[in-house]
Amino acid sequence: MGKWCADPETLQQYIVITATLPARFTQQGSVFLTFTQDSLVDFHEKIDEEYPEDAIVGWYHTHPHMGVFLSHYDAWLHNHFFPEPWQVALVMEPHTEVGGFFVRQGDGVLDPSRYYGFYELEDDTVEAILHWKNLQQEPTGDKKKGVDPQ
Repeated sequence: MGKWCADPETLQQYIVITATLPARFTQQGSVFLTFTQDSLVDFHEKIDEEYPEDAIVGWYHTHPHMGVFLSHYDAWLHNHFFPEPWQVALVMEPHTEVGGFFVRQGDGVLDPSRYYGFYELEDDTVEAILHWKNLQQEPTGDKKKGVDPQ
């Protein structure tokens, strides 16, 4: 959950992720995940109740021991369930502690093999779920971290 934003000076677009919602009603196996109709209904009920000012800015999942990429099915799922040009997919590889965001290019094309950099705002009151190895401190001293693109 979050917001799609644009810097007023540079017009650079970005999203801010403020919360996550679990996909409670999925079908899954060792190498696949499917959102069901019940998942979508549950998402929208939670959004209406708890996040009326936010939008679904994307989705995330892990690829344990497989690397950071979008499978053919992941790309299909992203294109069909997250069709907005600003919606993203985050893939995390928990064993190597590497993660990356997949975004559509200006022409709408999603490259499933190339992930992009991002910033993570630091919050001393929240414990990180994943400690990113590819996360580097920004040299400006701001309280944000950046990830270099692949």
